[in-house]
Amino acid sequence: MAWQVPLWAVPFALFFGTINGPSRNGYLGAYVGSLIFALSINLCIWFTQWVVLPHLPTIEGRMRVWQHGLVFGGAAMVGAFLAAFTLQRTIAPGFMSNAQAVLVMGMYTVLFVVMITALVYATRFYRDSIERAKSDQELELARRIQSSFLPSEFPSLPRLEIHAVNVPSKQVSGDFYDVVVTDDQGYLIAIADVAGKGVPAALLSSMLQASLRTQANGSIKVGTVLRTINTLVYRSTAVNQFATFFLARIDAASLRLTFSNAGHNFPVVFRAGGGRETLERGGTVVGILENATFDEAAVDLQPGDRVVLYTDGISEAMNAAGEMFGEDRIYGEIERLPRDLTARDITTRLLAAVHTFLDGVEPGDDMTVMVLRIT
Repeated sequence: MAWQVPLWAVPFALFFGTINGPSRNGYLGAYVGSLIFALSINLCIWFTQWVVLPHLPTIEGRMRVWQHGLVFGGAAMVGAFLAAFTLQRTIAPGFMSNAQAVLVMGMYTVLFVVMITALVYATRFYRDSIERAKSDQELELARRIQSSFLPSEFPSLPRLEIHAVNVPSKQVSGDFYDVVVTDDQGYLIAIADVAGKGVPAALLSSMLQASLRTQANGSIKVGTVLRTINTLVYRSTAVNQFATFFLARIDAASLRLTFSNAGHNFPVVFRAGGGRETLERGGTVVGILENATFDEAAVDLQPGDRVVLYTDGISEAMNAAGEMFGEDRIYGEIERLPRDLTARDITTRLLAAVHTFLDGVEPGDDMTVMVLRIT
């Protein structure tokens, strides 16, 4: 900025005024010369930033720092020699009278360019660190708010256990689950996975949960609920935002589970007598087609049955060898567990199996598991 130029000139004026013999005229002359240098260097840096840099190839990572350092360092050197030439032609005709003077000026220029570059990067690093700390605090607050929306206590019935866990890959999650008591004493259970990660995905998942809860009554069909949610997402979000969504209603008396699956990973019913059944019937993901419809299907649950719902953060968890956890491992882990294990313990065991498989590799996506167990 233009107002900074006189300030940049002050330390250089003090330095050169002192080494040339401290006096009022010496400091004044050094300040005028430093002012010309500061103005010339700032103009060259401004030109480089707004004219030269946009036309250079984009480099990411550590090499980007080196690229910017070399470009702006070169711009500062050009500015310094332009300033020296200006002084030579105006107020200091003998400024570069011989090769030694040119060499000394060049050495001082390199020294101060390195010092200024280090100072600029240190200041930028400090500023970026402050911004990252603020961002981390905001994300942590968002995470706590989001966690308060996800149920941590689940309804307890004589014949039904429900438990769910969400493990975000970042501080906020694009997954969500919910268990809602309807006015006919039934239960809506939902699990969804919003495309993307971070705050945008978390905001959309919160909107999905709010829409679900406003429609939770005993008469409305799960396919109709999904159709309403789909229209809301289609009209209210960007083109690239969509979500997979599984929604089911459980009748508390008959234990009949009526469901509709909007492109979500197929939940699995593990039968007490052996065998399993995937819950596939439904339609496409929500948010892509405005007038999409969603079919319904139903299964009757029996004592000892276990229903496992999960997001693709579980099935697509990838270890260091590039191997995914996969559905077969999910099925194997559940089928090996004791039949009398609680829903809470089943979710804990499945997540532990995933982390063992990852073997220290950070999960690449949010992970959510919900388990229903008929006692």
